[in-house]
Amino acid sequence: MADPSADDLRLLLDLQHTESRLRRARRQLDDLPEQRELDEVLQRIRSLEYEHDELRIELDRASAHQRKLEREIEVLGERRDAERTRLYDGSVANPREMKAVEAEVATTERRISEHEDTLLEVLEEVEVLEARGASLTAARDTALDEVEVLTVRRDDAAKDLLAELGELEAQRERQAGQLPDDLLERFTAAAERGGGTGVGELVDNACTACRIQLSMADVGELLGGPPLTTCPQCRRLMVVPA
Repeated sequence: MADPSADDLRLLLDLQHTESRLRRARRQLDDLPEQRELDEVLQRIRSLEYEHDELRIELDRASAHQRKLEREIEVLGERRDAERTRLYDGSVANPREMKAVEAEVATTERRISEHEDTLLEVLEEVEVLEARGASLTAARDTALDEVEVLTVRRDDAAKDLLAELGELEAQRERQAGQLPDDLLERFTAAAERGGGTGVGELVDNACTACRIQLSMADVGELLGGPPLTTCPQCRRLMVVPA
């Protein structure tokens, strides 16, 4: 494989410079105060929605308990009324059986009373849960309104950065398109290994990619080698000046 030309090497370094500027611009975009504030509100919305989902489970459970108690009270009421009817319609004449029916009516009424007391507690619980659910919904709606406002503020603050990103991305595409395919593949692979930095240059006996000062022996070997090699420290590509 022939050594890259001086123009290709300069273009390679220019591409790396563009990539570095892109990363900085993206970090600045992510670190905007308006973006952080927006992220906080979005996190609050997620927390509110999670809390609302948990509350909905509790409310469904309480509502099911309420319906069960209401059905049982209805059944017990029907049973009590049926036993009372037997007491007064003349179908029960035996004194002993009459006492048994009276005892059954009293027991049923006691159970109805107990169920009604429990039902009151459940109804209060349902009311509290519904009020809490309404409060959470209102808080989420308020937060969603905040998101709209903050998104506009974030977009205004990010306008210049977004424009710069667009220009840099277009510049990167142009530069990458001018490089030979094999050289671009080597750069891309090195950048993936090197956290986004794929190539450095030997300047003042140091690699500009890792900033590590090289030994005189390493520098001598590099200067006597090909114009594009690998940094002995960080293993990224290195352009060696002629």
